[in-house]
Amino acid sequence: MKFGVQHGIGDSRWTPAILTPTEVKRFAQTAERVGYDAIAFTDHPAPSNRWVDSGGEGVADLFTSLAFCAAVTERVRLMSFVLMPNYRNPFLMAHAVATLDHLSAGRVTLGLGTGYLKSEYFALGTDPALKRADFEEALEVARQVWAGQDVTYEGRQFSARGVRSVPASLQTPHPPLYLHGNTDWGLKYAVQHCQGWMGMVIGPERTNTLKTKPIPDLESMARRIDDVRAECDRVGRDIATLEIVVNGNWGLMDIRKNPSAEQMRDEIGQLDAMGVTWQCFNICGDDPDASIDTLEWVADAVIA
Repeated sequence: MKFGVQHGIGDSRWTPAILTPTEVKRFAQTAERVGYDAIAFTDHPAPSNRWVDSGGEGVADLFTSLAFCAAVTERVRLMSFVLMPNYRNPFLMAHAVATLDHLSAGRVTLGLGTGYLKSEYFALGTDPALKRADFEEALEVARQVWAGQDVTYEGRQFSARGVRSVPASLQTPHPPLYLHGNTDWGLKYAVQHCQGWMGMVIGPERTNTLKTKPIPDLESMARRIDDVRAECDRVGRDIATLEIVVNGNWGLMDIRKNPSAEQMRDEIGQLDAMGVTWQCFNICGDDPDASIDTLEWVADAVIA
């Protein structure tokens, strides 16, 4: 199993002290040194005041943050967790991804989603009612850009005639695409068009906000992975070619809360038996030292 970790700014209690050049460098290099396979940042460029004030996660610009981490690491993959293609003009998004792929020597992995904050869609000039259509359109264009193709495409909000965006992505045909989605649509899109499916352990009390389907526990996750397997069978895909990524099952990791290494290892074993290939963690961000200590503790517990 592989392991990813999101930077501590994903903690709603985050402080600016963890977003200094020194601390982001320490986070990235520590994660690489202790054996994580990926480091991640998320994507909320324009959340509402209400969301922020009610405990929404902190967010640094995704591409800037990952580019900084690329410059101070050599091995660890750089993951969006997750990028919303429908928030942006697809050419701008694809160009940023391709550039980052070159600057990182081909270490980009794209976790993808459609978003869920209605106010954020409006602030960014897109329509929440069309989020899936816009997502699919953006990925259709982006795949052509990453392949270095000339693009002619009449989009909902753009018109491209004979456009070629360079460079193409370094990874071919493009960086790995993992669709983050508990819903039936997300599961099917991942199986049919992506290299991975990302499932979140989440209870029904939060699914209305996140506009997704509840997967409240590991038993429910096992059933959902069975659904992934059934969809693979339906379309004739070998599930071994699809990465299965799980997050949310540990909430926010914080060494100060005395987590149980034995319990973590037991749960990782259960996930492995289900066919999960990636476990991604969220770590505390209210104190830089606690964040790094947690990063190291989790690695000692389940990676070493």
